[in-house]
Amino acid sequence: MAGYYEWNTALIEHVTHGAPVGSTVYLEVSDETLNRVGIQRWGSPPDNRTWREDFLATVQDNCTSGERVATDWLLSSTPQAPPLGVAFLGAMVLAASNMATDAQGQLHERNYFRRLSDVLGVPLGSQGRPPGLPTGAEEPLWRDWLVYLRSRGLDSTAKGGEGPRRFIAYPISQTLIPEGERRRLRRLISERGYPAGWDGETLASRLRADGLPSTKLRELLSRTGAAAEDVQMSLLDVLQGVHAAGEEQEEGHRLTLGARQLVAGLYREEHWRTGEAEYRLFPRQPRGIRLAEMAVHFSWGPEALKLERPGFYQPLGEVTPAELKAGMRYEVTGSPFIDALVLPARDYWVLRQDPEAQGLYASLGTPGVGEHLLLLLRDNLLADLQRFQEAELVYWPGRPEPLGDGWLEIRELMVIGNHWDEVPAGAARALHEALRPPGGVSVHLEGGVRAERGGAYLAGAAPAVRVMSFALDAHLRICRGDQEIFAASVPPGDVVRVPFDEPGTYDLVAESRGVQALRTVRVVGWEELRAASIELNGAGGTEVNGRRIWGAHVWEQ
Repeated sequence: MAGYYEWNTALIEHVTHGAPVGSTVYLEVSDETLNRVGIQRWGSPPDNRTWREDFLATVQDNCTSGERVATDWLLSSTPQAPPLGVAFLGAMVLAASNMATDAQGQLHERNYFRRLSDVLGVPLGSQGRPPGLPTGAEEPLWRDWLVYLRSRGLDSTAKGGEGPRRFIAYPISQTLIPEGERRRLRRLISERGYPAGWDGETLASRLRADGLPSTKLRELLSRTGAAAEDVQMSLLDVLQGVHAAGEEQEEGHRLTLGARQLVAGLYREEHWRTGEAEYRLFPRQPRGIRLAEMAVHFSWGPEALKLERPGFYQPLGEVTPAELKAGMRYEVTGSPFIDALVLPARDYWVLRQDPEAQGLYASLGTPGVGEHLLLLLRDNLLADLQRFQEAELVYWPGRPEPLGDGWLEIRELMVIGNHWDEVPAGAARALHEALRPPGGVSVHLEGGVRAERGGAYLAGAAPAVRVMSFALDAHLRICRGDQEIFAASVPPGDVVRVPFDEPGTYDLVAESRGVQALRTVRVVGWEELRAASIELNGAGGTEVNGRRIWGAHVWEQ
């Protein structure tokens, strides 16, 4: 049996590895989650048990005493250390994950604590909660989890409710797609024949177009911004699970994991001499998959997958206009859980400026208000895009640049209007959804020096802040922990110099006309700066008098 600390660490890594800085995290724990974590880490479960049974036995042995819950020892004393209560919180989420939903897709909360008592192996107390877990006793554990995620540049999605639902809402909020909805989705995907090569954005758009079977799924697909990206990632997991090898009966226990696929976006560079656009694959790091030394196999040979920043691998390969049209699938070796890298066949790509490299663009999530974008699209969508421009939804200078095979580049495109509901999507429904901003305000960071690519900023070299809004006024509030360090009205578009003087996690909240946008900035001291390792080989550097020189390194030939 895996120990409590092992399960605790495994769940933390499962939900945080592969999460880009600034993204939100769901502590989503289900039978499928436990099976995936257990198989990847320890192989087959011991003693002919399931990994769910192993997990519950461990939690019960360590978090109960007699017929009472005992969790005082789980409270963390060091904010930067991984919190000890994650496995216990995972058991609370597990109790919610299998709860039934009604016709409106809502969870029946009245039975939650009875299910939790069953999960923990204790009787239900006279107050309607497990003995030893009085009202609100679990909230400090959720707070520890939030503090830990913030220290890593991430954000928790665990939120309390109102009134008597305050504490029940925490675990229920972590079940993004309940098991009953997952079963509906699996059947729907199979019946409609959705292919494995789609990405989450394409699947979400197609589900909206083809119709949804429940209120819960309709609510999920109405979310915007980072919340929409979370939904798309979860939908993609269901899609790939349907197509993965090794799937058994829906109600049965799987003893093996089917291989998944990595999904690639695009990374756009320009040739150093000609200035011509060059597109490369930009693979997204999967969450919930343990890292391995993997390679992608192209016609010219294998290329290693190397992490570039949290959530993404280094750009690799080359993508031609013909491949953009057809989509591509490449073999991946090195991991039993990943068998391919796919570039979805799409009619458009919305690329954002890479904050780490000026002048370069990449598939980096949902754009905010006021961003200059690069739009790559098929020429059959140009008429709809021009219609959006005439309706003053978007603007771009110059003319579309042809790339060949019916592809066009729209450079320096900006979303300038927020009245998308008033303009029909026409034949460009998916593009209409992709360009539509998630809100009327966003927070942008400019400049600064990071301790590592895509990571925290160095104290004394933090970025400037710019609030963008469709309205003419905005308010910015910045807190470090419970301390407010800045609060003022700011003109949208103006640069704000913020005193990020001390290491810590800063919450930036911009508000305009009742709409809020949150951004987290993590600042670390220079003592935390780590020297990056480089790979030296005989092919690099310059040969001088029988010696090879590469930067500060000199060695004999």
